[in-house]
Amino acid sequence: MTDAPKSSTLLSRVQTRLKIAALARSAFIASVAVLGVSIVAVLASRLLGLVPQSQERPFWLLAIPAAVAIAAGIFHRRIELKHAALAIDKHAQTKDLFLTLSSLSTSAGDYQPLVASSAEQAADRIVPTEVVPFRFQERLTVATMVAGLLAIAIWLTPQLDPFGKVEAATKVDKQKTEIETIRKEALTRADRLKKEAERADEESGEIEDQVAQMKSDFRKMQPKKVESNARVLESHRMDLGDMWKGLSNDQLRKMMNQPISKQQLGSKSSQKADEWLKDIQEGKTESLQKELQKAQQTMQAMMETKDPEERKKLANQLQKDLQDLEKFAQDKAGSKELAKALSQSLKSLEACKNPGENPQGMELSKDAMEALKESLQLSEKEMDQVAQAAKDLKKLEDAMKILAKAEQLNQKQQLDGSKCEGCESLEDYAELYAQMMGDGQGDGTGNGRKNGKNDGERGVGAGGESEYDDSDPEGYKTEKEKSQILAGKVLLSIKTKEYAEDLDFDPTTMREYRDSVSQLKSGVQAAIESEEIPPGYVEGIKGYFDKIEKVADKK
Repeated sequence: MTDAPKSSTLLSRVQTRLKIAALARSAFIASVAVLGVSIVAVLASRLLGLVPQSQERPFWLLAIPAAVAIAAGIFHRRIELKHAALAIDKHAQTKDLFLTLSSLSTSAGDYQPLVASSAEQAADRIVPTEVVPFRFQERLTVATMVAGLLAIAIWLTPQLDPFGKVEAATKVDKQKTEIETIRKEALTRADRLKKEAERADEESGEIEDQVAQMKSDFRKMQPKKVESNARVLESHRMDLGDMWKGLSNDQLRKMMNQPISKQQLGSKSSQKADEWLKDIQEGKTESLQKELQKAQQTMQAMMETKDPEERKKLANQLQKDLQDLEKFAQDKAGSKELAKALSQSLKSLEACKNPGENPQGMELSKDAMEALKESLQLSEKEMDQVAQAAKDLKKLEDAMKILAKAEQLNQKQQLDGSKCEGCESLEDYAELYAQMMGDGQGDGTGNGRKNGKNDGERGVGAGGESEYDDSDPEGYKTEKEKSQILAGKVLLSIKTKEYAEDLDFDPTTMREYRDSVSQLKSGVQAAIESEEIPPGYVEGIKGYFDKIEKVADKK
């Protein structure tokens, strides 16, 4: 048809429009069908609980236009040139003129120039848009309405769960989220714990150095140099007190002061908890480490077994062991970090108990096992941290108690460093000072105290006043601090060697005096608690104020 350009262009344009119309028709049918199937799928999924709503993904909607495009491309009508010629002949009523023209290449005869000439004349008055008009509004409206029904089904159809699948899937999703959180927190806490362990090692070294310096100074003490000894002991008391306050906290003090039951009664778990508490108060973790290793072995056996019943049995055993450890961490050790690590281990264990055959369950079980392993490792590090802190705190408290004894001996001019030659550990100094404080110093006349009792026996001392050099090379200035006790009255101003009788005191004044003493002691107790007085000094402070109320018996 090279000799009929107008007719060829007309046929080509009409054929193109027919192809577009065919594709549009096929896409409309496919979209209505796919949207209808989608509506049925959403209703079935929601009402029957086939797929939990939490697992529905919005990008699934992208599959609808993709399916429509594929279906339209496969099933649309194929348009050839003769279909365009038929459409033109029908519209222009040219009595198969263009159909004949479209088949000239396959036919022979002298009439071909006549057909081409007639077609060219007719092509001038035929408009392709009128031959194949596009009318998509109705179909587009129908497709939009069906898409709207799908949207309504997605947003308004309630989620039912007649077979329990939604509940199971929701539980898996929740556990999966918890496992991810546990692993992130364990990783973050492990990094932070590493820095805390390094800082704790530095503090332990400082405590060792301070205790070593104190023991060295003990060996240099001379009985006659009371004032210079007191200044050295005071310096150590302040340094040890500062270290104690920096290391001590409420939960650590509560753990260290918690009594251990000596009775062999109660459950096996309670007895184990008392043993763990005793060890950790002494800075030991062997029994707790053994329990954690046992838990890790049980976990490993649980991972390797293929028998569901055996797996369940091992999981129950591991759960009981972890619950005992968690209860100990909360009730005995008072460590929130250790209790949290063990709680995370229990959550991880719960997630990997029954993986089932669901791929999501299997994946969750694998992740939960890793989280359980990481949580147990973290628990071990937390336990070491608690034990190290307890060990350092105990060493400080022991050192302060020994220092308090040294101060008492110094006041009695009995602190002699030459007697410490065989002492190495704090226990050696404690034993030596206890012996020195137990030996009474008499006056040579039989009225001395022996072993804390006036038994009338002759004292150890030779009597008389001992001579000593209390000089201070740096200079010593006697100062007297003003009393801070403001309220009160003078009860008895008569100086006498006789004991006062009850009638010598005004009852009202005596009652006010006793109330003042009681308030004073209450204030002292509150000050001890608020100022965090180290335990090595508490008894001495209380004993001083207890003497106020003590009255000797009448002769």
